[in-house]
Amino acid sequence: MKFKEYPKSKAMYEEALNCFAMGVGSQVQSFARPHPLYMTHGHGSKLYDVDANEYIDYLLNYGPLILGHCPKVLHDAIRTQLDKGSAFGEPHPLQVEVSKLLIEAVPSFEVVNFNNTGSEAVQATLRLARAYTGRTKFIKFEGHYHGWMDNVFFSFHPDTNEDFGTRENPKPVIHNYSKGLPRNVLDNVVVLPWNNLEYVRKTLQDHKGEIAAIITEPIMSNCGVIMPRPGYLEGLRKLATEYEVMLIFDETITGLRTALGGAQELLGVIPDITLGYKALGAGFPFFVYGASKEIMRPVSERLVVHAGTFNANAIGCIAAKTVLNELKKDNCAIIHRINEMGKYMMTEIGKLAKKHHQTVRVQGPGAMFCVSFHNQEIWDMRDAFIDTGEKYFIFRELLLDRGVHIFPTEKGLWYLSSAHTEDDVEKTLRVVDEVFAEMAKYM
Repeated sequence: MKFKEYPKSKAMYEEALNCFAMGVGSQVQSFARPHPLYMTHGHGSKLYDVDANEYIDYLLNYGPLILGHCPKVLHDAIRTQLDKGSAFGEPHPLQVEVSKLLIEAVPSFEVVNFNNTGSEAVQATLRLARAYTGRTKFIKFEGHYHGWMDNVFFSFHPDTNEDFGTRENPKPVIHNYSKGLPRNVLDNVVVLPWNNLEYVRKTLQDHKGEIAAIITEPIMSNCGVIMPRPGYLEGLRKLATEYEVMLIFDETITGLRTALGGAQELLGVIPDITLGYKALGAGFPFFVYGASKEIMRPVSERLVVHAGTFNANAIGCIAAKTVLNELKKDNCAIIHRINEMGKYMMTEIGKLAKKHHQTVRVQGPGAMFCVSFHNQEIWDMRDAFIDTGEKYFIFRELLLDRGVHIFPTEKGLWYLSSAHTEDDVEKTLRVVDEVFAEMAKYM
């Protein structure tokens, strides 16, 4: 099977390795085959690389570009704000405006605060949960990624020969592929498989009075795209209330995509604390966390430190205000459209796989979905990482060679934006048809 070459990107990557650690800014980019591609610019639904190739982009900077690349409405607002200033070291009116918009949109928010990355927001919520409950331990689920800080960077992507134990007796794992994590990061966590309430119930009984929080993605979006089993989130909510534990939803990916209020609005389960909303800045670094006034009281009364030079800066705030106002228009028409577009793509990709006798599983709510080469249901990390060989990587590279840009690893996420058109979708499906036909010749 022959793949396209990207000579300028290859040369740039080799040059970058001499001066820029990994040659890329985030490790996941380094796994791209045949090597990372260096992009010059993006516009709307398209990306362009240094070799002058054009791509329909379904990666969208790993999700946040919900309005596509270089949306005029956003950049006009940013340019106007730049003439007024980007950060002041003092509060400004935009902070209040964005807070009110988010409280109106997200069911669990009565009070919010801002920072710049999902990793920071996770740390803020765990600290808040510990302060509010007076406890130290938390429950984390296998396959859920909550940032790259030491105290959560484990048990999310299995490596060769790592021992995760069994579903009934799971073992937390500090992954072989990241050195520098001390063993004691596991002292305050209980790691469980997702989508099984009995494991959670037993843990809360065994550690009664010790667990401060259960942190979970409401839709498991960093391990494929796995929906909760019917009643699972409702069960977590009930158990958290019964054992006086904070239920934290990490809506980094699901926030704004599944619904304006996130997966909690879509699925009707309200957590105690919420963090995330990667799409809020539409490409600018801006994250939120929040809860009820009572739960946020330790932060509001400065009993829990929340700090950061660039928190709630004016550029992030004007981006968030613009995004929220755009997504609210016409009863959230943009969000409805990208979800329907995604559902259509999921159905058609499934039909094309069947046509070419390819074993493919397509799942997700629509605005983001996963294409993987599994032949069984996927309910947790252990299902998602059953070895399917090289199929996904071949699929991805063949798509890339034909101008369709998707996630570089077997997580297999596809993201939709308001900039994607019906023509983009139909062209993409024609390419998928070609790729499955090519794969059928060899596998």
